[in-house]
Amino acid sequence: MQKLKLSIDEICAVTGESRASLYKAINCGDLRTFLVGKRRFAKPADVQGWVDFLQAQSDKGTPITYQARIKASV
Repeated sequence: MQKLKLSIDEICAVTGESRASLYKAINCGDLRTFLVGKRRFAKPADVQGWVDFLQAQSDKGTPITYQARIKASV
């Protein structure tokens, strides 16, 4: 049986993206996820949709870059 949900670590493994990039994609609304207790998961179709979105943006010449937040200097 195919997995019905993927953990953040599993998404990192199948996409090759870092946890930080995944959380930025989630916060931007690019990757749809859901919580079970305190753990975050995504449906495999939503992960595939996100990868397709990244490819489409790249094909249009506007690749997505999930950059770190710039810390304000004190």
